[in-house]
Amino acid sequence: MVTLGQLWARSELDLEIVVDPPGARDAAITIVHSSELPEVDEWLAGGEVLLTIGVGQDLSADTVGDYVARLKVAGIHALGIGLGSDLPSQAIPPTLISHAREHELALFGVPEPVPFIAVVDAFTRMREEETNRELTRASSAGRRFATELTQQGPAALVRDLAETLAAGIQFVSPTGRSLIGAGPTDIGRTGAGPTAAGLAGASLSAAGLSSVGSVGGDAPAPVRRELIAESLKPSLAPRLLRMENGIVEAVPVGDGQVRGWILAPAEAAGSPRTRSLLLSTAAALLGLSVSEDPPRREESQLFASPMTTAEARAEWRERTGTAPVSRVKFTVFGGVRGDGPEALLEDLGEATLLARAGSTLGVVHMGESAQVEDEADPATLVDRVAEVTGLDELFAKMIPLSQVHHTWTVWRTQHEASNSDVRALLSSIDESAARRFTDRILGGLLAAKDGQDLLLTLRAFIAAGGVRDTVATDLGIHRHTVRARMAKIEKILDRDLSRSESVQAVALALELAEM
Repeated sequence: MVTLGQLWARSELDLEIVVDPPGARDAAITIVHSSELPEVDEWLAGGEVLLTIGVGQDLSADTVGDYVARLKVAGIHALGIGLGSDLPSQAIPPTLISHAREHELALFGVPEPVPFIAVVDAFTRMREEETNRELTRASSAGRRFATELTQQGPAALVRDLAETLAAGIQFVSPTGRSLIGAGPTDIGRTGAGPTAAGLAGASLSAAGLSSVGSVGGDAPAPVRRELIAESLKPSLAPRLLRMENGIVEAVPVGDGQVRGWILAPAEAAGSPRTRSLLLSTAAALLGLSVSEDPPRREESQLFASPMTTAEARAEWRERTGTAPVSRVKFTVFGGVRGDGPEALLEDLGEATLLARAGSTLGVVHMGESAQVEDEADPATLVDRVAEVTGLDELFAKMIPLSQVHHTWTVWRTQHEASNSDVRALLSSIDESAARRFTDRILGGLLAAKDGQDLLLTLRAFIAAGGVRDTVATDLGIHRHTVRARMAKIEKILDRDLSRSESVQAVALALELAEM
């Protein structure tokens, strides 16, 4: 950031400062530009220093007041007048000075023989020097971040990032669950000084982030609801989440898929370039600490076998780490395709348990009246996942923990019976054998970079009985795209899908993969 005061202080320019309004010297300059257009304000974006000799505008006439007013409205920081014996003005006209003072527009003279290009070059050199300092600072911080990540873990890196930016920072999962294992007190014992939580509590509160969570802790519920939707988008560009009390910048962590977020209040002070470099560097390093595959919990016995009330409460305490509740909300969703919805629901936290049968998903979570530490309502977050992933709610009811098995068994059986006799038969196959069969048939496709698009095309191809024009219509893509995708699928699978036995094997593998 180059300020007007820094430009004015360049001794080689010997600028004549005539009007110096309060705060003008601290204004950050975006560009130094010369123009003789009388309507130049129409071409300005704000933040400029404008240089002119007054060829297109009589600087001594009364009409100069309108010129000055328009420049002020356009947002320029200062007006510089070229002075010289061969120029229209040898001294700044008193009328111009009077109007500049009236509108509090900084005004200075560029004396003979200093050319305008010298002023522009001085600003350019200062900006380049500032850029080099920013790059050096970011590079030094990046090396420090890498050392801290290796020696002390993600929490130390996040704390250092917060201190460097003087802003509250959180490192969270795709759905806003904290990915920092140690709290502020634990991190303070590393000897690196106070935690970042005490540095910028005000800026955190303004952006809707908890100051206590600048090192650990889940994101607030409104932020989590937005992150759930953003995690499904393929772009890895930073997002600005507009909250009621401010704006939160969410920087994605991951390579090709969002596996976490760095959250920071967007109103944090400092150079935007340095801030962007530091956040992107931290995101790249923290990506190394995020597992390639999200943690998958084993299915709770609440779904697998009938239990007494005491047994069910003990199972809830063991699985969630929370106190047992008398009733929980049981929701059954249909239309589950792929593992995206399941992965997001599992990422909500230990107080959410789920089991899947084919395209039906049973989810047990605390009810809407449950009290939790961060005031995030798990029911709202579960419903948010369902909303953004397109799940159909088939059943939702508050039930005792001991009724989870019975409720889930009834719904699973009904779904399998009404959906497909083949799927009901496949559900009885040993899980390890089913996984081996699926990996052998579809393994290459599942691992492909564009595997999701190819799988979607393959399912549509089988559902359409191999009619590619129907596939194109159903997916809303060109038939040539279908042809290209199917050629790629056959190459990856090493199968001729014009042969009925190949189609049957692939169809069974797809059914098993969804189950």
